[in-house]
Amino acid sequence: MKKQYPFFVLMSVLVSGCTNVASDVARQIEPTASSHLKASDLFSTASDFFAQAGYLCTADETLPILKCTKELRDLYIHQTTAVVEIFPGDEKEAAYMLVAERWDEGLIPGEFISGHFRNDDVANFCGYLREEGLAVCRTRS
Repeated sequence: MKKQYPFFVLMSVLVSGCTNVASDVARQIEPTASSHLKASDLFSTASDFFAQAGYLCTADETLPILKCTKELRDLYIHQTTAVVEIFPGDEKEAAYMLVAERWDEGLIPGEFISGHFRNDDVANFCGYLREEGLAVCRTRS
């Protein structure tokens, strides 16, 4: 019985995993006064932009949501994925919301993974929207 105990502990560690999520600051996307930015146009622009940055994007037509994912790390024992979502916001506050998260899944405990996350691709996308005169991103307080 005592010989099985170390085997049981080892197998428990190998089979169990940890999932950790860290978020970037949420951003509000507000169309400029000269822009009549529709959800379909924003999703198309965002899809093209994030696809060039290596993301796989899918749009949900029933719920106007665009979700883009990109594998940042794919090791045997640990995977890290960046997720970017754009969805309609409350019309009083913002036309659209932009949220970015990092998902860590695997055998590396959360104590060894940074809880801070900043997605440079999202910052670059907001800069692109501003340069093209389509919209302005504002961080949510």
